[in-house]
Amino acid sequence: MDVKRFLGFSLASFCLLGVAGSAPGASIDTGLIPSPRIVMPDDTPKSTVFLFSDKTGWSASEDDFAQRLSKNGAIVIGVDLPRYLGAIEKVPDDCAYLVSDIENISHQAQRAANSDNYNPPILAGVGQGGGLVMAIAAQTPDATIGHSVAVDPTASVPLAKTLCSGAPRKVTPQGTVYDLAEGALPNPIDVTFTPEVSADGRSHIEDLRKQGFDITVKDAGVSAQAALEASLTAMVGNPPASAAASMPIVALPAKPTHDTMAIVYSGDGGWRDLDKSVADVLQSRGIPTVGVDSLRYFWSARAPQDVAKDLHDLMKTYTEQWKVKHVILIGYSFGADIMPATFNALSTDDKMKIRQISLLGFSPQADFEISVAGWLGSSSSDAVATLPELGKIDPKLIQCFYGQEEDDTACPQLEGHGPEVFKTTGGHHFDGNYPGLASKIIDGLEKRLDQEARATP
Repeated sequence: MDVKRFLGFSLASFCLLGVAGSAPGASIDTGLIPSPRIVMPDDTPKSTVFLFSDKTGWSASEDDFAQRLSKNGAIVIGVDLPRYLGAIEKVPDDCAYLVSDIENISHQAQRAANSDNYNPPILAGVGQGGGLVMAIAAQTPDATIGHSVAVDPTASVPLAKTLCSGAPRKVTPQGTVYDLAEGALPNPIDVTFTPEVSADGRSHIEDLRKQGFDITVKDAGVSAQAALEASLTAMVGNPPASAAASMPIVALPAKPTHDTMAIVYSGDGGWRDLDKSVADVLQSRGIPTVGVDSLRYFWSARAPQDVAKDLHDLMKTYTEQWKVKHVILIGYSFGADIMPATFNALSTDDKMKIRQISLLGFSPQADFEISVAGWLGSSSSDAVATLPELGKIDPKLIQCFYGQEEDDTACPQLEGHGPEVFKTTGGHHFDGNYPGLASKIIDGLEKRLDQEARATP
């Protein structure tokens, strides 16, 4: 999902007044979650935790726990489970997609806390809260949640409203039991059982493991709250090294069939959905690909010259590793917008390696830092115009794709000026026809390589 163009169903906002580490008066749109307790650490955040209460709701005990986690470096978003379930029941749609609000709050809270890097949030809960954490994992896309931690999770979620998920589910008198979506887990899942666990809760997790899901399970001879605190304290105090500490990339090797590799810059939602799907097709067609997670890479502001330097390093490393001569650059949304200025900042030698620049969901303005304004569909005050930079590039290199329902696209302005312009059905997500986009990108590459071969004596 590209957060720049989408915000989830919204009911509430929360104002951070006098919270350590936050901008005074910073307002956070909390979506469906009614009045969450948001606790900021005194120093730079190391992690972000969504802490779901059990069925009895949020209490002084959870407040104390949240304070202890914050002293260990965590931003804590405390969720009163009964109130949250009540809000979910009122969603007017056929199903409820909870991940969107969770991710939006995580973005906003980390920005308000002036976090140096973006860390995907940890979801944690006990009992019914742990059961909801497991159900949310059933609807979570890749590269969205950092970790799911459940202690004594119930098998069912006590909701009449269905959660949006393609995973198998079963309705019981206690609620709905959600399995996990087919394939690899979207993020690590840790489950701890204590002597308080219900038989059906344990049985459900064991059944998921028998289905092949790589869930980490352990037993603890302590209370559920003590088990959760032990797991989270270790996790928030020693988080995995952030991908943004270096270059947050995904390498997709393949046996080259076109003497070409691709470098794909994602939208501001991170490496998933369109970006990942297009890259997977390229890899399957013999074009090894490197994906750059723009959410993490551009969490802090970067100059085009700095982006170009890192792009040079990627090109040098992977053209040598994969033994290819040529490169195609692909950007989606935020990643498309930064492409012209980045290309123009490359050396002549690097430019000579690039055979095609494919821009998907290209807009008239570019930011070089992920911003709240961008998630709301607007450009920041520091945005720069993209078309003047694009005008400096040989138009024969350029492809521009846009959906016919988009109203914030620069592609139509390129018609008749040399670039290939493709209008598709749908809006900013091209009706989900990602294989079709990838095929047009490959067709364009093959055409350009053929023209080059014909022109070579």
